[in-house]
Amino acid sequence: MDYKKTFIELAIQKQALQFGSFKLKSERVSPYFFNSGVFSDGKSISIICNLFSQLIREKNLQFVNIFGPAYKGIPLAASLSTLLANNNNETNFVYDRKDQKQHGEKGDIVGNFKDGNTLIVDDVITAGTAIKSTLEKLDKYKIKTNSLLVMLDREEKGSKKISASQELKEDYDIDVYSLINISDIINYVSMTGQFESYTEDIVAYKTKYGS
Repeated sequence: MDYKKTFIELAIQKQALQFGSFKLKSERVSPYFFNSGVFSDGKSISIICNLFSQLIREKNLQFVNIFGPAYKGIPLAASLSTLLANNNNETNFVYDRKDQKQHGEKGDIVGNFKDGNTLIVDDVITAGTAIKSTLEKLDKYKIKTNSLLVMLDREEKGSKKISASQELKEDYDIDVYSLINISDIINYVSMTGQFESYTEDIVAYKTKYGS
């Protein structure tokens, strides 16, 4: 898909996607690193949300709310909701706080959900721990959701022998859609010859930690 190539090239250009040797929070040593925090300019967010909208149309995703988990998902939810509104597709965007607010409007959710399906949008899925925490939080509000949209699916195993994405489908009936996954990165470096020296390491990492 064209949006895959576009996003990989944007990620490389902005150094959101880097190759080398990186120790992750999981203690794993990865030959690539993804940091969506560098997408902090309007042009990058605009491109990403336009790519998300292509994926939404391709998969025919239906929703009335967009939920952005704190912190990386918040600007994505707001920007995607704005883009869709400009195309006459009104949605509510909602996000959460890391800590529950005890004064003012209180609570751990900011915004209001309409009746209907909620699309969750975030930057990356690795082992699925963060999204499970989000789902537990949304469950308190009886929120219906069946789709997660991310920039990158690392295709790594969750708590089972299957990928975190497959686990979400199996345990929560939630489909995961991504602009790219680790297989797309492998295909890109193999076809373009760019960062080709890392191909073997990325394949080995995927074999070891992937589903």
